[in-house]
Amino acid sequence: MRYVETSHIKIADVEARLDGANQLIDDYIFDTGLKEKEALRLRLLSEEVLRLAKSIIGCGIMDFWLEGNAKVTRIHLVSDNHMDKEKQQELISVSSTGTNSGEEGFFGILKSMFSMQGLEENTWSLKEYQAKILAKREEDKYSQEAWDDLERSLVANLADNIEVSVNKNEASMVVTKDFSEALATVGSRVPEKTTRFTFVDSDKIRDDKIYTKAEELIDELELSPKDAIHMKLLFEETVGMLKALTADYHAAIWFEKYKHECCIRVTGKTEMSQDKKEGLLDMASDKNNALVKGFMDKVADVIENGLLNYNNVMKLQQEYGGGVVNYGTMGMYNGIEGMADAGIMWSLYEYKDSLKDAMGEEEQAKAAWDELEKSIVASLAKDVLVGVKGNRLDMTIVCDIK
Repeated sequence: MRYVETSHIKIADVEARLDGANQLIDDYIFDTGLKEKEALRLRLLSEEVLRLAKSIIGCGIMDFWLEGNAKVTRIHLVSDNHMDKEKQQELISVSSTGTNSGEEGFFGILKSMFSMQGLEENTWSLKEYQAKILAKREEDKYSQEAWDDLERSLVANLADNIEVSVNKNEASMVVTKDFSEALATVGSRVPEKTTRFTFVDSDKIRDDKIYTKAEELIDELELSPKDAIHMKLLFEETVGMLKALTADYHAAIWFEKYKHECCIRVTGKTEMSQDKKEGLLDMASDKNNALVKGFMDKVADVIENGLLNYNNVMKLQQEYGGGVVNYGTMGMYNGIEGMADAGIMWSLYEYKDSLKDAMGEEEQAKAAWDELEKSIVASLAKDVLVGVKGNRLDMTIVCDIK
């Protein structure tokens, strides 16, 4: 799959350079081979990013470019950070909240990151922001307003993640768009129904309570009896996988229903000290050539090794009949030049696809495929998407419904 990085164009006047930016986007779409729907989504998302550029153009000249392939694209926007620390401090001191009160909501937060970044925090992530609001919604009614604002934002709905960082010399934003087949609807459209949330901690998973809560949430989706049973089975497998993780974490789980799909969403954050990382590293090296295990054990391996570093997932393998299947490499789909630092992205669909290609020549691949066919999750799910970066984990299990 071809990796493409466009030229970097400088934007000082968005209106004047819009033709150039549009041509850049069109060239990227042609070079990566994105299809019509994916191309439209990328154009819309890029236009929103440029709209942000227009609103903060006072921060100076900006560089704009795209990189990636037909699976994952990243839009870059980099601006000179011309404010010195004294000016930043002065601006923040006049605000009782420490933020720009004139710019509220999701879009305002993005803008303020470029123009009024605080001195203590110099990074912001859409994933982190979502998780923060999720945790607050249960207790703070104003967090519901923030969530509603987030759901109304076109860029937040189209993007799979947005990361903003500020240092002494520049402010940068990277917008990630995942074009995985299972996300053609999920993540690109507003769900017909979104359930409430249930929260789990690594040391406080009570089976009786969490399964009862899951049944209540699934009832909110108004699924057919068969689809409801499938979602319950997938949920049980998901909780079983979470219980097997040795890392400490706090996670939110909820369900979304679309016209033809339903999904389980898991987003969480781990508490990783250096001692815990070293302990996990020891375990990871022991598990590289582990005995045959189930599919969800592989997902747990990808998560735990992904929390450590990119290379650990690349080394994940399993023995089958004297041969080895590199399931980490087979399932990853952003392991390309220049993008390894973007975190781990792993997909059941990609793993299946790789096994199919290898089955004709490798006996161990056939054994791995047989194991996959016995898995409840692999049989019911259209795709399982795992994302890990730093101490964050995100998982989406997508299932077709009638």
